[in-house]
Amino acid sequence: MNSILLASAGCVVPVLVIYWIGRQFGSRATRIPGPPALPLVGHTFQVPKKGKIWKFYEKLAHEYGPIVKLTLAGDDILVLSDAEDAQELLGRRSLIYSSRRPLIYAGKYQSNNQRLTLQPYGEKFRRQRTAFHQMLEPRAVGGYEALQLSTSLKLLVDLIKTPERFYEHFPRFPASLVFTLSFDKPLPDDGKDLDEVQRVLADFVQDMNPGAHLVDTFPMLDLLPDFLSPWRAEARKKGARELELYGRLTMDVKKRMEKDPDLECFAARVWEQQEKLGIDDEEVIYIAGSAFASGTGTSMANLLWFVMAMALHPAQQKKAQQEIDSVFSADTIPDFSRMKDLPYCFALIKEVIRWAPGAPLSFPHYLDVDDEYKGYHIRKGTTVISSLWNMHHNEAEFPNSYTFDPERFLNKDHGVEGLGEGIYGFGFGRRECPGQHMASRSQWIAIVRVLWAFNIEPAKDERGNPIPLDIDNCTEGLTSHPNKFFASFIPRSAAHVETIMSG
Repeated sequence: MNSILLASAGCVVPVLVIYWIGRQFGSRATRIPGPPALPLVGHTFQVPKKGKIWKFYEKLAHEYGPIVKLTLAGDDILVLSDAEDAQELLGRRSLIYSSRRPLIYAGKYQSNNQRLTLQPYGEKFRRQRTAFHQMLEPRAVGGYEALQLSTSLKLLVDLIKTPERFYEHFPRFPASLVFTLSFDKPLPDDGKDLDEVQRVLADFVQDMNPGAHLVDTFPMLDLLPDFLSPWRAEARKKGARELELYGRLTMDVKKRMEKDPDLECFAARVWEQQEKLGIDDEEVIYIAGSAFASGTGTSMANLLWFVMAMALHPAQQKKAQQEIDSVFSADTIPDFSRMKDLPYCFALIKEVIRWAPGAPLSFPHYLDVDDEYKGYHIRKGTTVISSLWNMHHNEAEFPNSYTFDPERFLNKDHGVEGLGEGIYGFGFGRRECPGQHMASRSQWIAIVRVLWAFNIEPAKDERGNPIPLDIDNCTEGLTSHPNKFFASFIPRSAAHVETIMSG
């Protein structure tokens, strides 16, 4: 075994050296700021594979500025910490910045190159994105509001019955909503599908990180046989688990369509369009599954951060409740009819997303051709990451950025901005989240209704002392939500409880 490994290394290392020399000295590019790199491997062993990677990028931005370059064995990573740079490159120049770096682990083996999120910009991406937009067609949109209202009402009922399980109830809200929209049936109460999609999401988010797997940094490692590449079997196992979950749900819709051709859900629309769009069964499965997964992850994170924010900031919670009380009485559950009359609630939700973004880092973009920007030469094949955390904690745009202050989003005339305006959680350019408007409205109705119904306070220990809350105790990766914590949900009055239970 050792002789085989040595022989393999003897073949691979010289090629890597030649490759690295060519990348380093084959261009006369103006040097983009960044930390010193090691020969051959660059920053491969400096970029964290796990942990709060956005904190690493924050440190780099403070030291080197808003545009920082890293190299992983000669492959460039550009980290953007200023929203204007991201809007210029990923937005206005989206034609050349909208692709994805080919990933061997997460793309080739874990997803069989079928996942929309990882598709390079091209015909297959446009075809799958068109299919994804079927969920957002006008005939489907009409069903959103009633489902958002009924699902958020169930959230309130669950919080009354078992408030100690809030950490389960809040993730279930967006998951239930998107599950029903995608597959035309309620999310099972046993929680197995939700648990499984959360495991799939956690794996995928970790596997997407630049440098998470050496084979993505050194693609030649994919030439090694299976017995020298245990990561390959691991990736295939994860992919099989995803395909089983999404396939079971999506194929069930196809079977039900045989009895009910008018079945209305996202998966049904994609099956209807399959031949027209020229997509195979596995693509249909991944498109439908991606809708369920993407509609669950960030929304779940934002709602849990909302709970923590309210437990930590009672004054801001009280101000939002006073505004809600001026519009909705205790015997009237808030709905969408008076959205424009609740500007502070809009501001509070935007501040939650800014203060603790559920997606502190964007999914990496990929540059298709050489480009010039601000005197820098950006090479073809550069991976571009938007540090949304840094953008949301930019002191020039958001003074005292670590302070939770909803009023920073209130216009002088107290008008209401869109929930996606002024914050950067939905991405940029052609990779911007297509479901952001539905997600925004879903989060809005859930948060406003919870504030109308409950006072959210820190939980207390057996001695009656508040249990401390730590905002740094959170999951790690491209997305992030608080690890399990404790909070109390206290109904604001018996009238509120009666209204909810009779709703």
